[in-house]
Amino acid sequence: MSMYLRWITALCFSLSWTLVQGNLQLIGSSQPITAAPGDDVLLPCRVDPEWDAVGRTVEWSRPDLRVPGRQRRVEYVYVYRFQKTERDMMMETYVQRTSLSEAGLKRGDVSLTIRNVSLEDGGRFRCFIPSLRRDAEVLLVVDPNFVKMTTTEPVPDRNPTTPAPQEETISTGGRVRLHICFSVFAFFICLSAVLASIVGKRRKIQEVLHLAAPRLSRKSPDLQINT
Repeated sequence: MSMYLRWITALCFSLSWTLVQGNLQLIGSSQPITAAPGDDVLLPCRVDPEWDAVGRTVEWSRPDLRVPGRQRRVEYVYVYRFQKTERDMMMETYVQRTSLSEAGLKRGDVSLTIRNVSLEDGGRFRCFIPSLRRDAEVLLVVDPNFVKMTTTEPVPDRNPTTPAPQEETISTGGRVRLHICFSVFAFFICLSAVLASIVGKRRKIQEVLHLAAPRLSRKSPDLQINT
């Protein structure tokens, strides 16, 4: 019975964490990021509400790229795992040109910095956090005729800027409410199972005591004679 209660407790804890995950969203930009060749760009992506992503796996990839071969594999632009950059998993062209903000990771900002972009960098970029099962995409447009209205400066390691609501795109947003309702429903089922287990255990104890009572009453006269 104790093993059963442990299993139920672990399941309830897991469902509670699932409920927390259901409240987290990964937000990118619905507007394309435009830059000229040679610029440094920041592809916005963040967890909302704020969430400590330090120690969590963060993957940036290019879903449009296809490498010749029998096996279809993901082309990683940047991989953050075990609190370090996994350069062996990244495309060679991005090893020295991409980075995340360490300070931003503590707040759930997983925006990707790409330095010295070229025409080959244009296309879709996908941000994915496996532990949250959330992803978001950002479109990068590299235009040789693009001219910035302000002075071009390197992208610093700074606090993330919250995009305007109309410029944000929320991944899997339509499933969040259904996910939360399912988690709450499953949590109450587990809680009911725990209570039912406790009540059943008490009933068994009462039945054992009830069956043992006549035996004790039979032995009591003998005890009185011997005394």
